[in-house]
This record gives sequence, C-alpha cells and structure tokens, in this order.
Amino acid sequence: MPNKMTTLISRLAHLQNHATLLIGLLLTAPVIFFQAFRFSFPLGYAGMFALMAEQIEQANFALPMTIPHYGPGGIAFVYPPFAMYVFALAIKLGIPSWTYLRLVPAVFMLLALIPLYYLALELTGSKAAALVSMVLLATAPAAFYTHVWSAGVVRALALGFCLTGLLFYIRTLKRFSWRNFLLAGFFLGLLFTTHWLYIVFAALAGLAFLIADWKPAHLPAALGILITALLVAAPWLGLILHRHGLSSILIASSSHGNTAFLVKLQDVNTFLQFIGGNLKYVTDNWFLAALAFPGLILLIAQRKFQLPLAFVFVLFMGEAFFYTVLLAVILAGAFCAYVFRQIPKTTENKLPIFSKLSLIVLVVLTASAVLFSATSGVLKIIQYQPEIDTYSLQMAKFIRDQTNPEATYLYIGKINEAEWFPYLLDRTPVFALWGSEWKGNYDQQSEALVALRECQLKKDWACMEALQQREKVAADLLVGPNQRWLAIQIKDTHAWKLLYTDDRYLVWEKLE
Repeated sequence: MPNKMTTLISRLAHLQNHATLLIGLLLTAPVIFFQAFRFSFPLGYAGMFALMAEQIEQANFALPMTIPHYGPGGIAFVYPPFAMYVFALAIKLGIPSWTYLRLVPAVFMLLALIPLYYLALELTGSKAAALVSMVLLATAPAAFYTHVWSAGVVRALALGFCLTGLLFYIRTLKRFSWRNFLLAGFFLGLLFTTHWLYIVFAALAGLAFLIADWKPAHLPAALGILITALLVAAPWLGLILHRHGLSSILIASSSHGNTAFLVKLQDVNTFLQFIGGNLKYVTDNWFLAALAFPGLILLIAQRKFQLPLAFVFVLFMGEAFFYTVLLAVILAGAFCAYVFRQIPKTTENKLPIFSKLSLIVLVVLTASAVLFSATSGVLKIIQYQPEIDTYSLQMAKFIRDQTNPEATYLYIGKINEAEWFPYLLDRTPVFALWGSEWKGNYDQQSEALVALRECQLKKDWACMEALQQREKVAADLLVGPNQRWLAIQIKDTHAWKLLYTDDRYLVWEKLE
C-alpha cells in the first residue's frame, strides 16, 4: 500500500507540473477547432498540397517527378514532401481529403502549442509567460490563417517540428545531453522535409540563441545539430539533388522576399518600409504591441538577449508576418509574468498606498490587454469563410468533363480561391503564384495576380486583356464570377462563347 500511495503521489505531482499546459490547451482548443466543425469545406487554400498527396498515394508512395498545372505549367516535385506523405497515408486509409483538410490543420496546430509552451518556459522561466504565449498565439489571426486554414496540413506540422527542434536545441546549449542533441537534430531534419520557410526562421532564431548566450563550447553542438538534421533529411535531399540539381533549391530559397532586404539596404527609406511591413502584424494589434514591446525592453534590462535578438533577426526575413507574431507573443508572456509576480506586493501593509494603487492599475491593464488581444483576434477568426463550396465542385466537374484537357484558363476571382482551381479543374492556369518559387518566377506571378485582382475590382475586362498581352499569355477558357458587368463586357468582345453558368460562376471558351 505505501508503494502504491507513493506512486499515486508521484503521478499527481507530475501532472501538477503540466497543469498549466493542460489549462492552455483547454483554453485554446475551442478557438482552434471552432471553424473546423462549423463548415463542411476547409478554410483557405491547399489545392497544390491536396494534388501532391493524391499523386503520392496513386504512385503507392513513390515520389513523383513533377506536379502538374501549378507554377504555372507544372513544376518539378522538389517541394518538401513529408506532410504530403502523411496526407497520402490518410487517403490510403480511407479518410476523405475534405475531412483531412478541415480537421487535421487544427490538430497539428493544437499539438504545436505544446512545444511553444515549453520553449517559452525555457526562454522566460515562467509558466505564466508560457500560458499567455499559448493563448495569444492561438487567438492571433496571422497564426490562424497560416496554420489552421487548410494549408496548415503542411504549415502547422512544420510549426510543430520547428518549435520542437528549437526547444531541444536551446536545451542542448543550456545543458548538453545526447538525448537533447539527437532530438534537436531529428526534428529539425523533419522540418527540412516539411517546409523551408520555417527552416529560415529556425536558422535565424538558432543563431540568435547561440550569439546571445555565447560560449565556445556551444558552437560544436550547434554545428553537430545542423549536420544531424541534414543527415535526417539526406534521403530526400539526395534524391531531389540527383533528379533536379541544386539550382531548384537555390531558386526557391531566394523566393518569398528572403533576399529582398539585401537590395533594400541600399535605400534607407525603402529598408525602413521593409522592416515596418514585417512589424505590421504586431503593431496592428495594439494590445499585443502594448505587451510585447515592454517585454522586449524588460528582457534586455534583465540581460536575457535570446528573444530580443531573435526578434530583430526575424525582421530581416522576406515574409516575416507570422514569425514576428510568434516571437511577440512570447515577449508579451514574459512581460505579463513579470507584472503578475508583483501581485503579492499589492497586499503588503508597508508599501505606500500610491505604489499599491500603481501596481493594481498595472496588473489590471496587463490582464485587460491579454483579454482584449485574445477577444479581438477571435472576433476576426470567426468571420473567416471557406473560399470554395458545392458550386465550385460542380463547375470544376463540368470543365473536367466537357473541355479539352490541354486547355489553359484564366480565373477571375479572389487570389486564395484561385489556388484551388489547378487541382479542381485539372487544367493549367495562365497565372499561378503557387509553386512558382521553384521555377524562379514567384515575384512575376505574384505581381500578375495582384494586377488581375485590381482589374477585377475596377470592373475592367479591357484591363485584364491588356495584362494578358503584357505577360504574353492567352487563355482558352475564362472562369469568373456570375456578375453582370463581366458578362456584358466579355459578350461585347464577340470573342468568347458562354459554356456554363450557375448562381456563382460563368465559364467561357475562346472562339476560333
């Protein structure tokens, strides 16, 4: 009996150590899963990921050579495939793709909050800071639409690998053990095979942690983790290098603005705009900014430079909107923990009344900022709607069944919605941002899609024709919204034949 009692006490103590994490998961799960059960279609876009997963499943898990349609015109299958293999396995097991795309990003995101909690705990030494970090990240719209939307089948999994790898990396630097060393290398290696933009973030954060707590003995450990990660990813890296060469990897690594700051350094105003753009997703949320920037100053004053230096480094990333938020929530957590530790002082009789009132006001304002930041984020999150619906699938089926498989098309609509259609239509678009980073035309395709959207907002078909001429493309099919202005302007050209109409879409075919 004493042994059983001792075991029970030990288990309860162990559970108590993780009680704050469990509270964080219970608080954040409803936010993360709400939209997944609210709609029958997934939020956001993941057409290319779904196509890749289906290709892998149909090839019995052999890695395909190419991805059709995207790019546009098809691209080499050099995209990190780990998440798509997990997706393909789910398809093989009979899980419908639409169910997977709705639910699994939320599962991956919730799981990613676990290493976030422990990483924040390592960096701040406070469970309260870790809990606040979880709540603020889960309710940040930038985190939600990056990871809980359907593209989260890749991005949320990458986030989990990234945070777990960084957690064991920083533990290795603090107190070396082979377990931490190997786990850091293993998870960062999986990250190599999942999403490379998170590798850029992990590299910058890892470098900041190394510099901020510099010891000569840390360098071999950091390099060893990098080598281990490359060895974990080596089977896939070796295959794509053999198939497609180094150039495709180098081209992709320079996309998404990752080298933009090198050019913008030449002009001070342009460079400051670049940095300001990366800060925008923090500063736009006044409540988060009111917590994060004092947290930044606090940690610098405490000579804890890991997070502040990582935050500065990430400002130089091309697409840093989410990564600045990720670090900002931990900075905010650090400040909240510091403030909440002052609460006992508010009851001290020896403390002057003015000091007591000041502390009480500070605590109330801090707690209110957390509450308002989370609430404002949730209010934005619940407004998100799926990009596609039953009409989208019906229209796509018509095009697959009734048009030439070699036909190209121009889709006139929202950019996020457009991402689905190379997959759904099984046709090649004349413009396609997605996958273009592997062909070296990411910026060109991005600018073309933005220009096309501007033409649509101006309700100007002639503008769209001029854009196609400028880009030297000619679509065989037009797919657009069922809107009167568009139908009239295209009919007046006498160059297109209407093939399909429903309550949402119109489809035209180019006359010979």
